[in-house]
Amino acid sequence: MSTLKSAQINIYIYDSGNPPTTPQYSVSKNVLSGESSINFEISELIKDYVEIDFRGDYGNATISKLVDVQVVRTFTETCGNGTEVTHTEAGNRLKYIAFRGYGETEDKNLYENSPYYDKNINPTLSKDMLISNSKIFHLKDEPLRIPFYNANDGVHKIQYKKDVTTVKSVILGGNTERITVDRDDIKSDVDTGAKSQIYTADMTHVRNNSSVDTNREELEYEEVNTVNFVTHKGFEVSYPIELIEECKHRPYKITFINKFGALQDLWFFKKRTDEFSVEREDYNKTILTTSSSGVDFSRFAHTNSLLNVENTETLTLNTGFVSEDHNEVIKQLMVTEYCWILENNAIGEEPVPVKPITSSFVIKSEVNDKLLNFEVEFEYANSYIQNVR
Repeated sequence: MSTLKSAQINIYIYDSGNPPTTPQYSVSKNVLSGESSINFEISELIKDYVEIDFRGDYGNATISKLVDVQVVRTFTETCGNGTEVTHTEAGNRLKYIAFRGYGETEDKNLYENSPYYDKNINPTLSKDMLISNSKIFHLKDEPLRIPFYNANDGVHKIQYKKDVTTVKSVILGGNTERITVDRDDIKSDVDTGAKSQIYTADMTHVRNNSSVDTNREELEYEEVNTVNFVTHKGFEVSYPIELIEECKHRPYKITFINKFGALQDLWFFKKRTDEFSVEREDYNKTILTTSSSGVDFSRFAHTNSLLNVENTETLTLNTGFVSEDHNEVIKQLMVTEYCWILENNAIGEEPVPVKPITSSFVIKSEVNDKLLNFEVEFEYANSYIQNVR
């Protein structure tokens, strides 16, 4: 009988094409006494290589990396004569897409109705629409951009609709294969999670895992009020879209990296407040000068001088009335590491980096609060006084 002795994991991180010949990381571990398995934590290692680059162009934004992982296991086996023999087995490379996303310790109601609901140590995030809110509030006449997962087990088809009329239909790639309900390998509890996924007679296709990367669908200036998508297992999901035409306040769009590692747009439709503050230190210095004519001073010089002048520019935005599911969106916005604001909503305008500085908010409910408005404070990520190092 073979016993696991040690294991080595090789991690290859790259953008596209062929993986590098040399892994960025090779980590080895021995089996601890009394245990029979070895655990590797690789997310923090990979995270160092997933650098975000967003300049307003969603199609060319950098938000992910391709990762190959290979595990090499070493086993020991005792022969009949008591001799211990060691042999090594190298596994195939497993291929992944890495995002700067995260799972939650406890998702509560999030994904309660999703087949991907999972609170295990390695949570599986959404593999369809990469946002948490089930209703989208969007500024009328502005491009609508929604992130979809377009890799293994991703979304197969997307339809944008105005009432019952299909405005745009997109196939994200990959073939589909026919299935029937009487196949022996179809089970009612295929997925684990809060609610089991069930195959039904109205399901006709299951998508092959043939596409790569994520897709950021963009719809230009179309008045749609519903987006439908078909998952790889043949289920059709519908999300309502409410187009807002704001007349009094100037809406602002915040784009941030959400929990799925995707770029999500969130519109703030109501009041904006800006503040500018300065912190400074001062000291008294001598302004006396010595020359051949004696000691003198200039009455134009500063006796009390400033030192270490620093400034902070902040802005406070209000969403306007949105749905209760935006509690989760605001949570993800508050903990994001990457966030930008579009100041003028102009074509070709570059986004400005900001960071949320709101440290807490009260979870809102439609039962208690009726109309839900969220207020978030941001700080510009670049100083008014240029201090690039």
